[in-house]
Amino acid sequence: MLINPKSSVHLAVTCQSLFLANLLVLPGLSFIALLWMLIKYKQQSAIVRIHLYRAVQLSVAVGLVVFTPLIFILLSDTVPFQLMAMLLYFILVHTGFVLIGMLNLARAMVKKLPIF
Repeated sequence: MLINPKSSVHLAVTCQSLFLANLLVLPGLSFIALLWMLIKYKQQSAIVRIHLYRAVQLSVAVGLVVFTPLIFILLSDTVPFQLMAMLLYFILVHTGFVLIGMLNLARAMVKKLPIF
């Protein structure tokens, strides 16, 4: 089923907004909504599919890159230093992903493809 171009931009914006919501407001619930959109709208226009796949890929990357090092800090003996390093790492990487999400959201609003 094809949809008109105006609503395809709305779906692309929704995909990128869900990615940002997954990072900032509702982690987990927004990712489930993103997966639901992937199942429902994977036959849509090219711009919607690309934004949808990119948002899901970035959400999985955030989960791997940001939260996997937490396992090392929990299993470490020198907790105070590693906790500080982990906090700095989390803030820097999380902020980077938020900036990527904001950039992709702006590109979805002007009907352009996501950068990352």
